[in-house]
Amino acid sequence: MIIERIELENFMCYSGKNSMDFTEGINVVIGDNGYGKSQLYNAFYWVMYDQLFVKEQDKFLNTKALKSAIISDKAKYETKNGKISATVRITFHNLEKDNVYILERKYTANVVDEKLVESNDGEFTVMQKELSYLNAKMVSDEETKQSIKTKILPPDLKPYLWFQGEQVESIIDFNKHDSLTQAINVLSSIKRYDELMSIAIAAAKSGNNEFDREVKRLSKDIGRSEQLEKEKAQLEARIEELQKDEAEVNENLSRAEAKCEELLNKIGDAQKVSELQQKRRGILTLLNELNETLKEDQIGFHRKMFRNKWVLKGTEELQKGYAKKFSIYEQKKLQFAAEQAAKVKIENEAASNLQTRLPFNVPEPNYLEWMLEKEKCLVCDREAKRNTEAWAKIKELLDRPVKKASQREQEPLTLQNFTDDLKRLYTNGLSLHSRIENIDEEIKETLTKRNNLNAKVRDANKDLLKVEEDIQKLLTDTSLTSESASNILNEYSIQNKNSKDFKEEQNKIVQQIEHLRSNLKNVNEQLKSLVTGEIPKWLIEKRDVLDDFETVATTTRERVFNNLIAQLEKEANTHYEAMTSGNRSARGQIKLRKLPNGNYMPEIIDNRGNPLLGSNTSNLILVKLSAIMAIISAKSSSGVVNLYTLITDAPTSVFGEDYTIGFCKTVSKVYRQSIIMSKEFYKNQSLRNDLLTNADIKIGKVYTITPSIPENERSNRNNLSTNIDSLN
Repeated sequence: MIIERIELENFMCYSGKNSMDFTEGINVVIGDNGYGKSQLYNAFYWVMYDQLFVKEQDKFLNTKALKSAIISDKAKYETKNGKISATVRITFHNLEKDNVYILERKYTANVVDEKLVESNDGEFTVMQKELSYLNAKMVSDEETKQSIKTKILPPDLKPYLWFQGEQVESIIDFNKHDSLTQAINVLSSIKRYDELMSIAIAAAKSGNNEFDREVKRLSKDIGRSEQLEKEKAQLEARIEELQKDEAEVNENLSRAEAKCEELLNKIGDAQKVSELQQKRRGILTLLNELNETLKEDQIGFHRKMFRNKWVLKGTEELQKGYAKKFSIYEQKKLQFAAEQAAKVKIENEAASNLQTRLPFNVPEPNYLEWMLEKEKCLVCDREAKRNTEAWAKIKELLDRPVKKASQREQEPLTLQNFTDDLKRLYTNGLSLHSRIENIDEEIKETLTKRNNLNAKVRDANKDLLKVEEDIQKLLTDTSLTSESASNILNEYSIQNKNSKDFKEEQNKIVQQIEHLRSNLKNVNEQLKSLVTGEIPKWLIEKRDVLDDFETVATTTRERVFNNLIAQLEKEANTHYEAMTSGNRSARGQIKLRKLPNGNYMPEIIDNRGNPLLGSNTSNLILVKLSAIMAIISAKSSSGVVNLYTLITDAPTSVFGEDYTIGFCKTVSKVYRQSIIMSKEFYKNQSLRNDLLTNADIKIGKVYTITPSIPENERSNRNNLSTNIDSLN
């Protein structure tokens, strides 16, 4: 089914009416990033599947979700009132039957007073023409429409024929080891052999069940036969259970081996990265220690201002002056104390001289007052007339001085006593004197230590920068990520151990199955020995024929599949060599390696059959594309190449320009028609000339697309349209 023409009207960036004609061969639409290549791919996809890929959301959205976003911004800006619509029409030509299908999808909105009124859905129409009769008719039946779409591009083939560049990774995913097998199943005729094998297995099982029933009926010992039948059923159930376990172990083994292969492909680089990472971690550890030491030293520097009394730097004279003043203060205080002590001594001596036979305060003063009033001694009861010697002696006792306490019990020498505080300051000053003398030396030592630390930090930072540059260079060259590189070696050890464990488990299961099958054969022999009479010959032949049919179907399927794998491997290498011819790097060759679970995975090997380590991303992508093209070209008799068009957006964006011409050569040979959107030819004029003139490329139509919008209006899309220019 050849695409002859696509017509776009007000679709996305394609404002107004636009069209492109296509022929057989490779048709190329050239444009830089943002020029409309992806929207052209969306136009094809929208017509067929009512969906557009929205990069901002990284998914496909249908018309109901997008609505007027499908319509050109320029058309919406220029329409003040009335209907406005986006339309895409594709003309498909079936060369074998000489008929044409025109598929059109349209979305219409209304503009009322410059306000957009959305519609609920779009319109999809199909027109069918019989060119030999020059008649045309509109297809109205929805089931027929779907049938025509399936003829144009079967859903199971779509992932391998219509894809965007970033989808190449997922078409054959090296992390999903059955993806190549799925592609082979879809694009080849192997399914017919699978169906035939399923029929043969079911038929053989039915024939054996019928034979077993007859054996049981003719048994001479029904009880023993039933016991053996029960044992047989248990053995068969156990074998089936072990076969499921074997399949699961094989699946796990395949995953482990595939992971090992993936890691092994990177192990050499991973070892280098791991060594650099280890060195980097050592530098970082040292740098952290140095920074912590520097941080602590900085904090310590401030602390030493007080702890090491650095704030007292230059206060030597202050301490000496204070000591002198404190000495004078102490001398004066001692002199004052001595004078006061002498005075107290004199007073006490005078009091002692006045001491009588009675102690102080005996009699008490109030009694003495009574005696003077009564003029009589109340102690001896003698008279003591006023102003007499006796009266005077009594009065003398009343007026006698009190003996003063010792100096310690006296009032303080001064109104405020700062002696303890002043002495403590003096003592502290004496103890700090030696510290103050050493401050300059301590500061010098500390600053020298800090300078040395700063120098070590600078050196460590230089070493770190160098190692990180080496790591980034290696990661860039090998497409490794730093995170994955740090775990590759450990992961490889784990997966390698898993592979060995699964392999041992697989061997044990196989041995168990063989043992059980031997027991099952023995049970069947015992059942046969219990038969009395003769089993019908036709039944024996039926069983044998159906068993042979199962064997033939199984081995044929395996043989055909193995031949197909060999053919695919040959075709894949042919395409791989063609696509890598413009690049001088080591490319190796493709090997389709069989996994324990029966699936196949493409890998790159050297001339000795060993995996070629360190393959770049471009090579791995080309291996996937080569495998897909090999499946298609190897089975060209099925009509895949002749009936369907390859449409891909930016498939060469994932690898360099060196591979682009090789890709175009291969595509033009594999597919009857292809439509490629590419930016590689936009700025590289030499590459574009090669595309247009290379005799090995079956060139179709070549277009360039460029946006048309004034420089001063690029802040919006109100005047955006796309120019389409044909180069041939």
